[in-house]
Amino acid sequence: MLMGGMEEHVIQLASGLARRGRRTAVICSPYESIRPMRDQLAANGVNVHALPDRGRGPVGAAGRFMALVRTLKTYPGCVLHMHFTGYRGGDLVVLAARAAGASKVVRSVHLPPVPPITRLDRAGISWRDRLLARVICVSRPTRQAHLDALGRDPTKCVVVHNGIDLQRFSPSIAPDGVRSKLRLDDTTPLVGTVSRLGEERKGVNYFIDMAAEVARTHPRARFLVVGDGHLRPALEAQAQRLGIHDRVIFTGERDDVARLLAAMDVFVIPSLYEACQYALLEAMAMGKPVVATPAGVAPDVVFDHDTGLLVPLADSRAMATAVRGLLNDAPLAARLGQKARELMARQFSVDVMVDNISRVYAEAS
Repeated sequence: MLMGGMEEHVIQLASGLARRGRRTAVICSPYESIRPMRDQLAANGVNVHALPDRGRGPVGAAGRFMALVRTLKTYPGCVLHMHFTGYRGGDLVVLAARAAGASKVVRSVHLPPVPPITRLDRAGISWRDRLLARVICVSRPTRQAHLDALGRDPTKCVVVHNGIDLQRFSPSIAPDGVRSKLRLDDTTPLVGTVSRLGEERKGVNYFIDMAAEVARTHPRARFLVVGDGHLRPALEAQAQRLGIHDRVIFTGERDDVARLLAAMDVFVIPSLYEACQYALLEAMAMGKPVVATPAGVAPDVVFDHDTGLLVPLADSRAMATAVRGLLNDAPLAARLGQKARELMARQFSVDVMVDNISRVYAEAS
């Protein structure tokens, strides 16, 4: 697995609980790819248990079960909060929690349910949900998708939005020479996106199509793609095919996303389906005017012509029209960016998220 939004969420939540003086632990895999998560959690006062892979088959499952029970028994009466991208899996963890005497089990879902969904899936969800105190969905559309597609119990499914570090992502952050390193001057229009380039659902191919449309009327504009993944060669080939390879800049994976966001004039999130796009919330927290599709958390935060611009899914022309509108209307772009920042500061801080999840723990039965 790769470090992504779910891992960032776990770091924020567990660290926030630890700061509040609550004894907090994270049980996770020992994979090298999430070592940064384990290291940061430990540095923030969270107990980290990286349980070894016991292999497949009944023997491996039995070994994992016993390791989970032993670990959970060191936290008697605990609340176990599971985090998964999908709706499948986790049965062994729930059974181990029961055997270890956990007081309640809460599950967060970080994606809407992905088809195909069978009758067996729906039956399995019905059984699993009876063992859960609450199911936390990270956006209203994600909750509704789980209710509609899986028939989940609406009394157990609650919405708690992810939180953003408002100091790390702030309008006060300076780009610190980003444009000069990209060989751009301060007057060059810069339109960007931030995404893992490993999943077609991120819709970055529509961003490239949009860039070709905008370049026709704004030849000085440049387009920044921040992130990496196995789809990058295909996206680079797409830019080459459209004749804009010299206008699209692929940065690869970066650890200075805030500085790159600070350099952008417009931020675009072209997702096809999501649950809660951290990159969108981060750009809004930076006070950037955003163009978003109505996927994931976007309908909860992007109110058209108030906190950003909404465009239809998979519609690069509509996306291009919205981007042109922002590039041509600086006062509109500034107003949308300011309203976006105000919304993030009011409702989407990490502290608000931790408070809301703590409330779920307390109220769940």
